[in-house]
Order: sequence, then C-alpha cells, then structure tokens
Amino acid sequence: MHRALAGLVLLLAGCARNVRPPEQAEATQPAPPPVEPEQPKYEHIFLMPPERALAEAAKLLKNEGWVLQPMEDPRLLLTEWRAAQIGTKSWGYQSDGDHTRYLVSSESLSERECIIRIFRMKRVAFSNDVEIKPEASGAIHNRFVGMKRFEDEFRARGAPVELAQRERDTAAWVELDGATQGTRDLELERQLTLILESRPSLETLTGSLKLSRDDSFARDPTFYLRRWKEPVQEPCERKVPGFQPLLKAGLTVLIGEQLGTREVPASVGDLMCEASQAGHAVTLALTVPDKEQARIDAYLASAGKPADQDALLGGHFWRKVQQDGRGSRAIMDLLDRARALKAQGRAISVVAMDTDMSQGKARDAHMAGKVLKPRAARPQDVFLVLAGNAHTRLGDADWNDDFVPLSRHVVEKHPDVKVLEVGYAQGRRWGCDVELNGDITCNVMGITPGPVVEIRPQTPVGIRMLPKVHSEGFHGFLDVGALTVSLPAIALRGHEPEAPAAEPAKPQAPTPAASGAATTPRSAP
Repeated sequence: MHRALAGLVLLLAGCARNVRPPEQAEATQPAPPPVEPEQPKYEHIFLMPPERALAEAAKLLKNEGWVLQPMEDPRLLLTEWRAAQIGTKSWGYQSDGDHTRYLVSSESLSERECIIRIFRMKRVAFSNDVEIKPEASGAIHNRFVGMKRFEDEFRARGAPVELAQRERDTAAWVELDGATQGTRDLELERQLTLILESRPSLETLTGSLKLSRDDSFARDPTFYLRRWKEPVQEPCERKVPGFQPLLKAGLTVLIGEQLGTREVPASVGDLMCEASQAGHAVTLALTVPDKEQARIDAYLASAGKPADQDALLGGHFWRKVQQDGRGSRAIMDLLDRARALKAQGRAISVVAMDTDMSQGKARDAHMAGKVLKPRAARPQDVFLVLAGNAHTRLGDADWNDDFVPLSRHVVEKHPDVKVLEVGYAQGRRWGCDVELNGDITCNVMGITPGPVVEIRPQTPVGIRMLPKVHSEGFHGFLDVGALTVSLPAIALRGHEPEAPAAEPAKPQAPTPAASGAATTPRSAP
C-alpha cells in the first residue's frame, strides 16, 4: 500500500470531479482569492518564566484529551498524532484519515518574559489499495501508472513547511515522508492566555510580616502625593455616566475589582466624589485589615502632608514583603482623595473591613460584619464597597461549594444592593501568584479579560446596568478601559503614569532640518 501524506492531494482529488471548462469557470465565477493561514497581528508577551507558561499549556492540552510525547528540548511540547477517518474515495484512493497534532514552542525574552506559540499540525494520508497490477489481459493500465507517478511526485515534495516566520521555529523532527502543515491555533492560544491572566487575584492574608525596610530611611520628596498643596483639593472633574440613575440616599454598591491597577480605585474615587458633591454622606469600605483603621482615621483628619503619609504607611499591611495589590499606590491615592473631600467639609468615612486572622467564608463573614454595622448606623449614607470580585459576586464559587461571599451576607439585609463587575481591556496589574515550586511571587503581571467583562481599550469610564442579574451574580459593569499597573504604595519609584504613545508629526513643507515626532511629557502623580 503506497501513501502520499499531503493535504494538497485531498484538494486536487476533490476538485477533479467537479471541474468545469476553464472558459466557463472564468465566465461564471471569478477566481477566489488565495486563503492564507490565520496569523496573530502581534505576539502576546507573558510576564512569567516560560516553564510556568508551558506547564499550563501542557495541562490545557491534556484536558483536551491530547497525549504528550517526551521531548529532549524543554522549550517544546509535542502531542501524538490523532486521526479522524474521512472515508472519501477518489481514483482508487481511500483516505486513511485527517491526522492532527499540536506543537507548542516557547521563546524566552527575559527572566520574566516569554512568548508561547501553539501550532496545529495537519496531514492527510491516502492509500492506493489496488496498487500497480496488470489488467486481466496482462496489460498495465495507464491509470495505475499515472497514479503511481502522482504519488511519487507528492512524496518527493514532502518536506516539512515552516511553522512560523523564522527558520528556528521549524522542528527538525517533523516526519519527512509527507508534507505537514502547521498553522497558529489562535483560539487555543486565547484559552491559554485566559488561564494564565484571568485567574482570581491571590490575596496574601498573613503572608510574611517581615518589613520591606526599617523606619529609619528617608523618602525622596518626589515620592509623596501632592494633593495637600492644591488650593482646591478635590474638584470632582469627572462624572461617571450611568451613576446618576442609581444615586440616592442609602445606596449600597459592591464593586468587584482586579487588584493592583490604577483605573479601578480612580473610578471608585470618582463615584465617591460625585456622590458627596450631590450632597450625600459617603462611606468607603476597602479590603484593608481592620488593624489599620486607627491609622486611616488619623490620616483622614490630617492635612495629608509627607509626615502624615509616612504615618499612614507605617502599618504592617503596607510594609509586608508579599504585597498583593490591596496596598497599592492607587489605594493610597483613593484614601488621599477621601481625606481631601473631608477637608472640604464633605461627610466621608472609610472602613477598613478586612482581616488577616481568618480565611475563606469566615473572612468574608468578618468583612460583611464590618460593612453591615456602619450601614445600620448610617442608613442614609451611600456605601461604596471595593473588593476582589470573588467577594462581591452573588453566584456560587467554583472552588468551594461552602464558600459564602461578602455579597450574600450584605444582600440578606439589603436586597436592593447593586453589584458591579469591572469591565476592562487587556493590560497589566500588580499581583501575587504561586510558582511551580510552591513559592509565592508578587510582581507586575499581565491581565486578560474574559468575554463577559471584555471591553475596547478606548471605552470611557461608565456604568452599564444589565436588564437582569447575570448568572455569575452581578447587576452591571463599571467600565474602566485598559488596565495599567499600580505598584505597592511602599515602592519608592515607578508610580508615575506611563507616558502616552508619541504622535507622528504633522506633514509640513520640506526643509533642510529633519522633523521629529511630537512627544508628551510625563505627568506627575
């Protein structure tokens, strides 16, 4: 039985039965444009070692039922071939199956940056069951001779094609007895990206209480927030579209965030400012341990000067080594906005509702108590509760059937609570995760939204309410656009916003001097 492993064979055999004369084909239907394999418009860079990303890719393939082959090169993953019988006969040939396998290649850009490419490799096997044999008369029919030449021609062409744009991405061990085509499986790459960058934020509750530095160091003056110097400390420049229909005395809003970003705390600050400007008293609840309440109260009553900021950041929550995003610079700035509003005579309160002493449902019950007690004492206040979305969603937790989130405790007492999920575009955040060896690492991480919460990067800040409660347990979205990282507040450098992309210079008449691109200077925090 002779074989020619070539996808092109299937194409030619199938078309041969339905070919029209060339002049008729040209007269009735134009030639279709060539179909090119789907390729990504840009390469996604994962902020993690390639070993970590490959380990998750291996899990993804195994969960899809693929069997991995042993590989000497640790940068590669390869599955076994999987065949699906096609069952089409043509010219005495019967398809032996549509064979598919996956190749995953990793490219390391730095210690914590890598690119993962997933290729779907395909080949189609055909067998000539009649082979070359004489007719009853003893003569060899030309059809068999032609098919033998046809098969030999494609066997001669059977060299592996490039799997990517560069020669080093062509695997030397691809079978050489037939043409094997590899194309990027963008859907599988998307699934891997969601697995690596849409996982729940890891919150280090007890963590390591070793301080990142002692009390004797001096911060550079550029470190400190400057709002205390402004004559009008909080002008409430930005209103949030969609908030006005919800705003009323006694409103309670739970916002489920992704930790360690600039945009979410800034948008919550806009809600706080708008509600207070409308004449409402506002209580802001944050996932800061209640041990920090005295420091927060002292800061809200202070002038917000550098010495006051140092005192706020003196607690273990801000200074522990494993910063998970709850103690970010953006949260510090949100507290400073609350202080500035209070200094103008607005009725602003902040509740540190978290705890380092409990975990799981006990922790959420503790946080709920910290919200419900002041909620009962100040029934007319607008309550804004900011926490990770695992605590705010009303739906069941995938990881624990017994888990009761903060939101359920609150909604039992206040059924009219509104739960908002953050809508965002792909970006970066500060967070913690568990490495392959079990260690917890905290650093800048990529974040990719799932289809439910994904929005365009240019989407303006606003609230979108759903016609009914989503199956995962929220009433609408607080859209914030593309996410950018907010470092831990204790970090001495790196708090300035990223500079906007340079805009090209406007066309002008040719001159001897070269023209450059217009640039925008960095803005101060």
